[in-house]
Amino acid sequence: MPRLNRRSFAALAAATPLAVQMRGFAQTPVSASDDLFAGIEFTPGEYETPFGVITLPENPQRIITLDDGPLDAVLALGVNPIGYTASSNGETAAAYLVDKVPADATIVPGGWEELSIEAVIALEPDLIIDSRYRSEEEVALLSEIAPVMIAIEADAADPATLQWWEYEQLAIGHALGKLEEAKQVVLDLRARGTEIQTAAGEHAGESVVVFRPQPEFPVIMSHQWITGVVLTWCGFTGNDLTNPMEPPHSGRSISLEMHNLLDADWLFAAARNAEMTAALVTYMENVAFQTIKAVQNEQVALVAGDLWSGATGVLAGHAMMDDVQRIIIDGDF
Repeated sequence: MPRLNRRSFAALAAATPLAVQMRGFAQTPVSASDDLFAGIEFTPGEYETPFGVITLPENPQRIITLDDGPLDAVLALGVNPIGYTASSNGETAAAYLVDKVPADATIVPGGWEELSIEAVIALEPDLIIDSRYRSEEEVALLSEIAPVMIAIEADAADPATLQWWEYEQLAIGHALGKLEEAKQVVLDLRARGTEIQTAAGEHAGESVVVFRPQPEFPVIMSHQWITGVVLTWCGFTGNDLTNPMEPPHSGRSISLEMHNLLDADWLFAAARNAEMTAALVTYMENVAFQTIKAVQNEQVALVAGDLWSGATGVLAGHAMMDDVQRIIIDGDF
């Protein structure tokens, strides 16, 4: 089985640039029952967003999504948007969604920064699905074009309870008249995690740390973020740093001299571009980094940064599980 060591990372960097509080994560199968949805109720024909109640169009056909999470949720339900915003690469949908987005869908310029209201108007949507990160001022402008569906925030006590991005899937399913389908895709993802946990064998319970290898400092993902939740469902834990860390990640708090904080059985290096891939080569040459268990055992895997350090949603969860299966279970990395 191939392993990525310092030499192979150097070759990869030269040849292949890469385009709530939750405590006490239990390493037990997650129940996939309707109890997960207890207390979740929606009013027919409307939805109360963070900015007020909207009237939902009946059988919407011209749908635009303005963030990765809503795009993931819409595609998970088999619905094709007519427009969407590019992911962190600034050019296309996130890599794990590219082959699922219809070829004739329009990319709306601007994304999280200067969204092109004119481009939204030109598409004549009957429903706009956005995320909790949009400003109230922009939502007010968009609301003059079509109803703006934004899921409210939902807290999660632990990985066994409904996650905020799972609730977002349900809310969007409600808006599209596909609530039961939304519930099923949520349950299916959790069930797959249990299957992977069963298949983990001798790797069950091992620690996995996900990080972005930035040149200036590593950004380490919290085990309470979606990445850690999915890993927990698959039977893996974080480490002393990531288990209690506030989501989503460490920000600028970890310096290059603190590599020891990444110590784990496995490291998933989530590189978003060639610069981060090259930075990982530098990390691998660092004496402190070489003391990490995963590095010594050559259990360091390069994974897609726009997935593992930015994406949320059911399809993102499946893509992460694809990597877990391939890397840890099958040893193919």
